[in-house]
Amino acid sequence: MEDFVNDEEAQGGNSVEAILDELLPEELEWERLVRAYPVPALALAAVGGFVVALRHGPEILSAVSGFLAAEVSRNVGELLGQ
Repeated sequence: MEDFVNDEEAQGGNSVEAILDELLPEELEWERLVRAYPVPALALAAVGGFVVALRHGPEILSAVSGFLAAEVSRNVGELLGQ
């Protein structure tokens, strides 16, 4: 997981924030809106997550399970001294 975090930092910051800045108009201050209206922002994020899960659930599950399997395998290998 350290490799993933280091890769994201090497790309120049938070990728979610970069995507939002690219998708939303420049004059929209979404960070201020989230601070001012946290409950609607959370509800919107939940609905968005639900829609993404409906459309791409199997791909996300496959990627996460592959990552977890690789991490378990790596950690077991380290514990056994290989």
